[in-house]
Amino acid sequence: MRVASNVYQMQWLASIQRKQAELAAIQQQTSTGKRVSTAADDPAGAAQALLLQQGLDRLANYKSNADTASRRLSLEEVALSQGSDALDRVRELAIQAANATQTQESRSAMMAEVRELLTSLYDTANAQDGQGNYLFAGGQVQSRPFVPGTPVQYNGDSGVRFQRIGDTRTVQENDPGSAVFMQVPAGNGTCTVTANSANQGTAYWSSATVSNASAWIPDTYTVTFTAADSWEARSSGGALVGSGSYSSGQGIGFAGVSVGFEGAPVAGDRFVVDQSGFQSVFKTVQDFLATLAVDTGSPAGRANFQSRLNDNLQNLDQALQHLGNVRSQVGARLATIDRQQDSNADMSLDMAQSISVIRDLDYASAISRLEQQLNSLEAAQKAYTRTRSLSLFDVL
Repeated sequence: MRVASNVYQMQWLASIQRKQAELAAIQQQTSTGKRVSTAADDPAGAAQALLLQQGLDRLANYKSNADTASRRLSLEEVALSQGSDALDRVRELAIQAANATQTQESRSAMMAEVRELLTSLYDTANAQDGQGNYLFAGGQVQSRPFVPGTPVQYNGDSGVRFQRIGDTRTVQENDPGSAVFMQVPAGNGTCTVTANSANQGTAYWSSATVSNASAWIPDTYTVTFTAADSWEARSSGGALVGSGSYSSGQGIGFAGVSVGFEGAPVAGDRFVVDQSGFQSVFKTVQDFLATLAVDTGSPAGRANFQSRLNDNLQNLDQALQHLGNVRSQVGARLATIDRQQDSNADMSLDMAQSISVIRDLDYASAISRLEQQLNSLEAAQKAYTRTRSLSLFDVL
């Protein structure tokens, strides 16, 4: 069978073109540093790398969400700290006000400072983030949440927002102002004690504790001193729930609560023991301002002042504890974000390394193959050059 010389030439040319294409591919890899640039380079590896890249993109979104939540929670923690500092100072002033040596003039100076502290509380509750959104407005982030007044007006809502910071992890990034500043338990959390402003004796209540929670039935109870040394307690329906003798410093117990009294009452003096409700931190401070204005020129006025002051101190303690609890929750969320960020960073590193193994080039191996391809191409070109001019007449 006769084979024409041009068939050999075409075969040589095809071989050289293949080697040139292989050489170009290796040169492309060495210039980009990528072993897999297109799916054609390694279909299975490219598919796996795509899935890993999608995972990296998802983790990048989680990081952005976590950064946003962390920024807002950090600002909230600062605001709560400022609010607690203001309430701490109000409480210090309340303790100072209890000193019998205080004059009406000194209390007036206290009132001026308390008004400033109340203004700072409003500013804290209306704090904004760096984008102009209100921290404590719930879902109404563009609306100023608190309007000063008696009572204060809350224009936000109870909405909470969550950020996804991991495949199975979300974090709450805000606390509505209604829950932070408006819903603070009053009194000791179970009951409150209020003196009748018309009392004529010098008795005032000094403590209120729950001695038997199972015996406590929420109601409005009236403690009446029937004489200087005796008392009775009746429910809102008029039923007698307790009675006994009294001496200054003695506790009065009924319906699962114990109320301590100091001073000397007169017959007819009354105190109301009611179930605890909720009140705002602003009302707590406003109530203390009203207490500072009470006339203490008479023994009865002094007793009324002391009863109201004890109520103020209980409510201030509740407010401080409440803000402290919210602050603890915020700190726990920030810690959760930090832990999730660390976990996400480890996952990102693992994914990036896996992608590198699939896509990135092994330069030592690639350079070796490049040299082999160059040598092979050079040899093929030389062989083609020598054979393309061969003729049968050269050997005759």
